[in-house]
Amino acid sequence: MADDLTRASKGQERLDWWDLPAGLLAAGAALLLYLRTLAPGLLPGDSGEFQTLAYLLGDTHPTGYAVYLLLAKPFTWLPLGDVAYRVNLFSAVMAGLTIGGVYLAGKLLTGHRGPAVLGGLALAVSPTFWSQALIAEVYTPGAAFLVGVLLPLLWWERRRQPWALFAAGVAGGLSLGVHLTVPLLAPAVLLFLLLSRRRGETVWRPALLGALAGVGLALLAFLIVDLHASPANYFNSVVFPSRSAWGLEATDLDSPLERLLFGLSARQFHPFMFADPAGVMPRLARGYFGHLPGEIFPLALALAGLGALGLLMRRPRPALLLLVALATQWLYTFNYEIWDLYVFHIPGYVLLALLAGAGAGRLLDGWLALARNLRGHRAVGVLLVVSLLVLGVWPMLAPHWDDVLAGGPPAFGFDEYPVDDFSLELLHPLATATVLDLPEGSVVFTDWAMLYPFYYVAHIEQGRTDLTFVETFPRDDVGGLAGSVIGYVAAQLPYRPVFFSERVPELRQAGFAFSPFRAGPTRLYRVRAVASSGRFDNRRGAEFAAVSRMFPASSAPPR
Repeated sequence: MADDLTRASKGQERLDWWDLPAGLLAAGAALLLYLRTLAPGLLPGDSGEFQTLAYLLGDTHPTGYAVYLLLAKPFTWLPLGDVAYRVNLFSAVMAGLTIGGVYLAGKLLTGHRGPAVLGGLALAVSPTFWSQALIAEVYTPGAAFLVGVLLPLLWWERRRQPWALFAAGVAGGLSLGVHLTVPLLAPAVLLFLLLSRRRGETVWRPALLGALAGVGLALLAFLIVDLHASPANYFNSVVFPSRSAWGLEATDLDSPLERLLFGLSARQFHPFMFADPAGVMPRLARGYFGHLPGEIFPLALALAGLGALGLLMRRPRPALLLLVALATQWLYTFNYEIWDLYVFHIPGYVLLALLAGAGAGRLLDGWLALARNLRGHRAVGVLLVVSLLVLGVWPMLAPHWDDVLAGGPPAFGFDEYPVDDFSLELLHPLATATVLDLPEGSVVFTDWAMLYPFYYVAHIEQGRTDLTFVETFPRDDVGGLAGSVIGYVAAQLPYRPVFFSERVPELRQAGFAFSPFRAGPTRLYRVRAVASSGRFDNRRGAEFAAVSRMFPASSAPPR
């Protein structure tokens, strides 16, 4: 009898026609939550960059997100809110798709719908995942592609259909243009295929062909975005004016391939990666595990542990797929000392949510086996699953329930999170009033937080493509103003007004002066040459002359 139950349970570890509406229901419930709390408009920093470049199409900051931009682009056409809101909406939709995918993957792991729903909803209300579903960012699309790799693999493990391996490969290859945490699945996927392959079975060919197709499409997406070359792209606004900060010569980055490799290399982030594993790993790991119960409720974490053990005993290959993937994510994130590290843990939360669903399924299987001869045991099983859902999900939702009822973004309290009182109330009006008062053809040096809000207002809303905005200090690991910026200013100044958001001593030392200028509510400093000082030509004349030739005076830096 027990053997019959085991066989029946294994037979349920497939998808049927009822799972599609069930998955859509899980995705829809999450999407309703995100729509209710969605950030309403323009945001600073990275989010402002994505809101702007999803519409204009241009290269983004490393590692480059061309596939993300092309997927978000159709959302900018929707007749809902403004462009900024529509790109925020894209994140919410991708988050909902992730939750639906977690449900389907959980059903393939457990054979039960209730535990699969638990895994999806545990992820849906995880504060970090929820926070990224409300803003223009790459992390929920990245999570969707992560599930897009895992789900076909789990399907293939049950059905042995080669198209599923091809689909997983395509999703993995495309993810190069979404977020590079997704390709970290590669070691786990290779081990899974190696252990799952049967004698004479074709495994590597469809997986490899799919991966090559996905990489090819990702490269095509990069070319489309790169050749479109919006003046607001990252290279024009950040890299080229400060090229000396990267040790770049005048002829560097003049081809799409060079720009692609520059983006993928993410060289300004290298000092934060694997700098001191012995010292950094233990500290970051302690911080992660200390914070983890604030992301996934302890009951769900306990279920994840049970799910890992249960899968290792019953289905070791999927267990190793998830556990090796989780270990790889931890190895990476515990060696990456970056200011917004918390968002890089989202792939790990996806994997833990799948394991939590598997644990709930294992608990349900245990109850059904133990009480199979008791009348009403299935009803009790339903109550068990409902109880786990309530106890595992509600404690994470409850602290923000008032925000859900009020219809606004919760105050998650994360460092560097772009939704706060300033962005909700002041950012857009401030950027609008500032841009309105800028003289024609102005070049404005500002910080990263305001760079793309200014571009958004100028190029998208006001059609002022005569304006150029540049990040003043683009490298956190390199102090001071890049020498090439001085050459850039020298080239622009005879023909275009140049402003800085702060007085920069390096410009004074090079023979320039500042005069205060008010643009709307924003205080800027207009740069003027001091011809009588003689310091400009004498101190750095050769460098300035070389750099000036790289920047036509009447336009943005060339591409």
